[in-house]
Amino acid sequence: MDWPQLLFGFKGRVTRLYWWVTSLVVSVVAGMLTQSLEFWAQEMGAGAIDTETGAFEPSGTFAAGVGLIVLFNMWINFAVGAKRLHDRDRSGWWLVLPTIGLLLAIVLLIFGLAEPEAERVKWFIFAGVAGVVGGGLGIWLFIELGFLKGTQGPNRFGPDPLGAPQADAKI
Repeated sequence: MDWPQLLFGFKGRVTRLYWWVTSLVVSVVAGMLTQSLEFWAQEMGAGAIDTETGAFEPSGTFAAGVGLIVLFNMWINFAVGAKRLHDRDRSGWWLVLPTIGLLLAIVLLIFGLAEPEAERVKWFIFAGVAGVVGGGLGIWLFIELGFLKGTQGPNRFGPDPLGAPQADAKI
């Protein structure tokens, strides 16, 4: 598999090793690029210090650059994760479920904060349940992607990336 297909395509299968190495390298590179942009933004005075945390927050072009790095990082991790799920003979759409659960939890928290204090509890309970479900699905996917062997031989997503012999092969 070539690099563009590995990093940006959603078709095919990859092994656990490819998933681990790609995920770790891309995350480290994204972190280094983000830190570099934040450093240059601070040097150029393009941002402000958060009064609560004391952390520097870049603005303008630098904030847009950080946003692009986050989007690229997400895209690559979804693409490699989908191919890893394909190796397990599962649809890549499974990656969407924990994301939906965690986004739902955030939305429910926002709705809860908009309510009077006496009415917030029910929203916070729903948000907690959505967060636990999303987090549980995320843990399950992490185990699926990082620790379980792929399907031996070809499956509906393509040939075995390990090149394992087919069941009907003769020695």
